[in-house]
Amino acid sequence: MKYGTLRNILSTLRRTRQIQIAFKTKQTFYTLPGITFGRSKMMTQYHTGVPPHSSSAADNDSIYRLIQNLPLGRNALHDIHLRFNLEGVWPVLSATTSFKIDPVSKDIRLPVWEISGLSIKTTVHHTDTVSVVVGGSYHPIAVDFNGIIRLSNALTSVEERLSNLLQESSPSTATGKQDGGRLLVPEHLGWITTMWHFGVDSVTEYTGEKFSCTWEVGQYALCRAYTKDFRNGRTHIRLERQEYPRKSLAYAIEEKLNWTRIA
Repeated sequence: MKYGTLRNILSTLRRTRQIQIAFKTKQTFYTLPGITFGRSKMMTQYHTGVPPHSSSAADNDSIYRLIQNLPLGRNALHDIHLRFNLEGVWPVLSATTSFKIDPVSKDIRLPVWEISGLSIKTTVHHTDTVSVVVGGSYHPIAVDFNGIIRLSNALTSVEERLSNLLQESSPSTATGKQDGGRLLVPEHLGWITTMWHFGVDSVTEYTGEKFSCTWEVGQYALCRAYTKDFRNGRTHIRLERQEYPRKSLAYAIEEKLNWTRIA
């Protein structure tokens, strides 16, 4: 089923009061009228593929005691989702044969760029919105001066590469904001941060049973504590908040630099 079809069906069901919104996070959860579910019941306590050993209060308490005095490293960011609008970008790129267009969503997915240890995925939507996802779970971006410079340099490279693609594709027919016939990619500090993972890893290696617990904090954040396997074969405990800043990267980073710990 296409997204637009599903959206119309849900809209009709809500309008006729056959369903109602239970609550919203990044996704919207629906329920039948008069039937409510606690948000905690919608959260999984274990990663897919990791067999649960128990979900008792005693086990939750043991996990709390485990992480309470855990020696932690530096706060860091990964899985950063950004977006910006650039009028005319989709028509320019879709007019070439260099990129495959998704037959359903009409998205154009650019090649994955590996920059400074980060895996960066860029998607151009038919609405002229560009989504950029910065992955780096094994080498996250430290929330300090050097880490922010690393992120900024990587996104500057994304700006340049996208600008070069637009120039090579069709510089003479670009219809958006131009400079000498070229579409201007907005400066990355103004891109909107829609979601990111803010976390910290334990300094010491963890050798116990693997686990993953998730709690919802407020309307716009999820907290997780889980075991993370690294490429060197070691396992550490990671504490993480999944947040939705919904503001420019510059403002989101400034707020995070002033936040010295995970609440």
